Amino acid sequence: MPVYFIHQADIRGGKIEIGPPLFHHLVHVLRYQKGDGVTLVDEARKKYGGRITSVSSCSLVLDLLWEKKQETTQPNLHLGIALIKGNRIDWVIEKATELGIARISPLYTKRVVVKPRADRSDHQQKRWREIAKEAAQQSERWEIPVIDLPVSLDLFLEQTQAYDLKLICWEAEAASSSMPRMLGNIDGLALKNGAILIGPEGGWTLEEVDRAREYGYCSISLGDRPLRADTAAISALSILQNKLSNVPQG
Repeated sequence: MPVYFIHQADIRGGKIEIGPPLFHHLVHVLRYQKGDGVTLVDEARKKYGGRITSVSSCSLVLDLLWEKKQETTQPNLHLGIALIKGNRIDWVIEKATELGIARISPLYTKRVVVKPRADRSDHQQKRWREIAKEAAQQSERWEIPVIDLPVSLDLFLEQTQAYDLKLICWEAEAASSSMPRMLGNIDGLALKNGAILIGPEGGWTLEEVDRAREYGYCSISLGDRPLRADTAAISALSILQNKLSNVPQG
């Protein structure tokens, strides 16, 4: 069952009150009605079960049936991906959210050909956040990942310099430096923050790879075949998720 995101302030005296826009989605789109059960999550990573007791013209009221606090968390994974054409960045945000990413930063790099309009940046970010929210609800996550405005590679490297694990996927890296092999000695239980860098369709420049290495990034291969940026992002996250599968889920 999908989860839906609310605020702690919506819960008072054993009741949960839901107003627009979630009210509209539940009642007019999904056709929820009195007596139906709903699973909800707040900003403090607390999950609630409720049953609808009343439906007005603009709000729902639910009885609070149970609540659960997330006891353990996955490591926070931060994806930095070069801006790519069309709606493929939308697809990456959706699938990375389903795979448990904590934060996504679109990047300006040397070979990026996409040039977003400055006057539409806020609108674009809002759209990306809505995509992430819908994917988080569908995959029953405890939180919505952070979606940043596009930033430079240098700023991303500075923001992530204290992370425990830092990987840059590079098509020119030797196959002996494959991601599964490089992750062989990583203790998933000890990992708190990790970053993965994915370049544009034209690839990273050697200067960019060397710059990442200066910040402690390890360049890795995703195999013999060159991959599109969106495919590379999801492949890398899937491999890392598999490695971290021994971390208890909340």
